[in-house]
Amino acid sequence: MIGRNEPCPCGSGKKYKKCCEKKQNGLDKVLETEVMALQIDMMRFAYEKFSIELEEVSSKYLHKFSMDEMKSEAFNELLHLWYMFTVKRDNGLTIVEEFASAQEGKFSRPQVKEWAESWQKAYPSVYKVANVRGETYTMEDFFTKEKEKVTYIGREDSLSKNELVIGMFVPFKQAKVVFMSTFERGVLEAIRLEEKFMEEFSEVDIDSIYIRSEFPDLAGKMVEFELSEEDVQQLPVQDEAQERVLGLFADGAEKRGYPQRFLEFASMLWSIYCMKESPMIRNEQNYAAALIYFLDTHFMKEQQETQKALAEEFGISAGSVSSTFRKLDEVLQPVIQTFEDDIEAALQGAS
Repeated sequence: MIGRNEPCPCGSGKKYKKCCEKKQNGLDKVLETEVMALQIDMMRFAYEKFSIELEEVSSKYLHKFSMDEMKSEAFNELLHLWYMFTVKRDNGLTIVEEFASAQEGKFSRPQVKEWAESWQKAYPSVYKVANVRGETYTMEDFFTKEKEKVTYIGREDSLSKNELVIGMFVPFKQAKVVFMSTFERGVLEAIRLEEKFMEEFSEVDIDSIYIRSEFPDLAGKMVEFELSEEDVQQLPVQDEAQERVLGLFADGAEKRGYPQRFLEFASMLWSIYCMKESPMIRNEQNYAAALIYFLDTHFMKEQQETQKALAEEFGISAGSVSSTFRKLDEVLQPVIQTFEDDIEAALQGAS
């Protein structure tokens, strides 16, 4: 990738940002529009010509799983992608291969034809977000552990490390791009699903052939899964420093009379933060104080403590409490929205 302040490769002698960057950005937008148009054309072709077959696929698999309307719709889309890209029909071709053959000579430019041809090898699977760098994600196949670079087009929110993504990626420029849409599971759900699948498939060698064949059942179980009360109990921390933070927090929480059930949720939140961020902890007191401040801010407004008071209690600076709190808040805000009702019940002393 060319740095904005580096010499432009066109040889003008100007910096890239002052020369060809705008042209490149314009071309990128054109390519993004065309790659999305190709996806839509493929879907339209499938639904116009093979709607009965796609409905049969839905009927075959949807009834096997218990899902709400939102999950059923997402799973149905995944089933159709799977059928379009991997199932050979009576004539020996997949729907996507038939699309490429029918469109031969009609593509708007050679690049679009290359996409249509290369996408024929794609198939949906389950992926873990292994790394995030800007708008590019390193996705690791949940089963085969193979990795690939992926970008989303037009996505406003971002994924977090260790979340699960169910869907399909197709070649586009230097990375791959999402085909249509994906279904995601959060970090805690990902942890429990990994445990569940390791137990259920410990004797199965899941390779690409297996995924192509059994994707409906694999994806169905992933989408159907719901966290139980037992799943939100204490999760293991990852190292001794993180354990010490939890111990310091527990001492402070005991002084404040936090309900036991609430302590379990707090421990879960800390574990999720550690799994998402893998923090390098040099001062356990910073994190323990910030965790108390985080919980007070969101759930105990009537007895909220000041950063200054917490700093004095833990022997640190108020600035340290503030900066560490912001780190926790950025990562855990979406998490607490998921469990808000449970945490409120715990604060009321619910067992």
